[in-house]
Amino acid sequence: MELNTESTPANLSSRRELIKLAVAIGAGVAMGVGAASAQSSKPSASETPVSSPPAASRFKFQLGNLKPAVDTKGGSVAECDKRNFPVLQGGEAAIFLLKLAPGGLREPHWHPNCWELDHVVSGKVEMTIISPDGPVETFTLEAGDVAFVPQGYAHSILNVGDGEAVIPIVFNNSLPSDIGLSTMYAEFPTGQFTQTFGVDKSKMADIPRPPKTLFVVPKVP
Repeated sequence: MELNTESTPANLSSRRELIKLAVAIGAGVAMGVGAASAQSSKPSASETPVSSPPAASRFKFQLGNLKPAVDTKGGSVAECDKRNFPVLQGGEAAIFLLKLAPGGLREPHWHPNCWELDHVVSGKVEMTIISPDGPVETFTLEAGDVAFVPQGYAHSILNVGDGEAVIPIVFNNSLPSDIGLSTMYAEFPTGQFTQTFGVDKSKMADIPRPPKTLFVVPKVP
């Protein structure tokens, strides 16, 4: 079949009308696709995480009312991290509330994955920090003082005051890890400690191996 290519006024008019119609149809389709795409990008009610707290309290956490993860005669530790404060997810932050009874000790330990910033709200404590490239530092902290512990540095906190010490501790990790002295002693073969300190195995046998990390220990009578 041979196409008619003759450019008469009637033919030109018909072509213009067809072009206008095609443009109008194309624009309508494009608008419909765009609207459908925009609609599909919005999550439906069923896609909204049910575990998310109300927007009004998403950024608030009552740390003082949190049940401690560790609670001993020496003190307690309440842990606020991404597990119970979802807004911290991906934020590289956590805060613990450490409370020490008089004479209570936050056992020597270190955090392999974060540094920590300690703010003494009340009480008087003695902090010891072991630096791998310098001398051991021991100093006293009182209400209003702040101390910084670099990532991986071994440290301890001892309450040397007459009352309870309250210390919020900030970490730059949403799930801080912890390795304590009691953890090492409980898990390493006893022979390695006797060899390291040059003591008889029978003497080390008198020191009980804790079933778990102690975190906070009371004052020795």
